Amino acid sequence: MSASDTLFLKILLVPVLIASVTLVGRRYGQRVGGWLGSFPIVAGPILFVLSFENGAEFGAAAAYSAFVAIVPAMIFYVVYARLAVRTSWWIAAAIGIVIWCLVAGLLWQWGLPMILAAISVVAALWWSARAMPELSADRRLDRQATASPHPLELPARMVTGALVTLITSELGKQGGASIGGFASLFPSIGLVVAAFNHSRSGPAAAIHFLRGMTRGMWSVGAFCVTLTLTLPKIGLAASFGLAVLVAVATHAISRPRA
Repeated sequence: MSASDTLFLKILLVPVLIASVTLVGRRYGQRVGGWLGSFPIVAGPILFVLSFENGAEFGAAAAYSAFVAIVPAMIFYVVYARLAVRTSWWIAAAIGIVIWCLVAGLLWQWGLPMILAAISVVAALWWSARAMPELSADRRLDRQATASPHPLELPARMVTGALVTLITSELGKQGGASIGGFASLFPSIGLVVAAFNHSRSGPAAAIHFLRGMTRGMWSVGAFCVTLTLTLPKIGLAASFGLAVLVAVATHAISRPRA
């Protein structure tokens, strides 16, 4: 895989996913769109590129850091959702990013062992689903996000997603395995889609989307753990193939119920 191939992947990957989850959200509701967007289709290719370019041991270390980075990602989703109820999208996004950086920086410095990392991640996944602000049970709130989209909204989301991905992946490339793992789990999809939903359709649309994201993030944890344990033992292709299968199974179990 050449440098031009990886750049092409980075430029297209997140924008295509953002377009997909945006259209799914408009058709089936933001909760389903968020669940779809939480599948490790962003972290997965970034971790694959890091592993391909630097070797299996490097990739396993990056996958472990990505696993730990689930904690600040879940905190970001909850912080944004709670702030969205009472403030504008850019304030919620800015505060959420600052808190993500602080928590990620602390976890990066601490270097948690696997058992503590697993406890922290499971606790964050469990907590985040319960810490989201309550919304009306009226399902019309979920459908309002599909109303009157601006014709430039989807291209703007895609361009923003590409820029965020380029910045975070470059940070990972320059910072080594640990930084690379944390960068791969930066909440780019949640940030971009939630902010656009919030600004265009109100806080309910953003919160519904983030609820779906928190529900589906279990598959990211399963994906990263599988890579951490298998990359040094069975090689790149087999490890990623197994990780994808595990993530698909986990994601299917976590799908939103009607």
